[in-house]
Amino acid sequence: VLLCETRCNRMDSDNDSSSDHSDPSVDEEEEERKWLAELQRIRENSYYTTDLDARGSHSYIQNMTDEDWEELGRDISNSTRLVSLNAGAGALNDHKMASLFRDLTESSSIRIMELYDNGLSVAGVRSMVPFLQHANNLTKLDLSHNNFQSEGFNVLFRALRDSPIKILYCA
Repeated sequence: VLLCETRCNRMDSDNDSSSDHSDPSVDEEEEERKWLAELQRIRENSYYTTDLDARGSHSYIQNMTDEDWEELGRDISNSTRLVSLNAGAGALNDHKMASLFRDLTESSSIRIMELYDNGLSVAGVRSMVPFLQHANNLTKLDLSHNNFQSEGFNVLFRALRDSPIKILYCA
């Protein structure tokens, strides 16, 4: 129903020559509605949601509370269909990582995790160790453009010792 309403509203606004297509707040509201629908599909373990884009370029991602990140971690952990998570580009910091990975300690479905460009330190890497040790299908991990230095690399490589990861970005 929501999808139908969105399409109908979009078609109505397309036909309305006075509508302002350049209003960024309208685009952001639409994106937030789509985001909330995606979260609901993840909770429902929907066949239709295999990728989650939680990049930090959107205000609704920046405004997520610790509880929101914890709930997202729980939902991802319970999902058997979610294959890819992109929470890069400033979506996370060490504190938010701790919240996300508090309940995200394993996943039977995640194969790709992109956490690039978040300014993460060794504390952020430590938050994800239980997940990394139990993510049996994770084949790609992108932690590029973070700041976890040599201590973080040591923690990461110990956690990935028996991992199926084939692609690891840490530059």
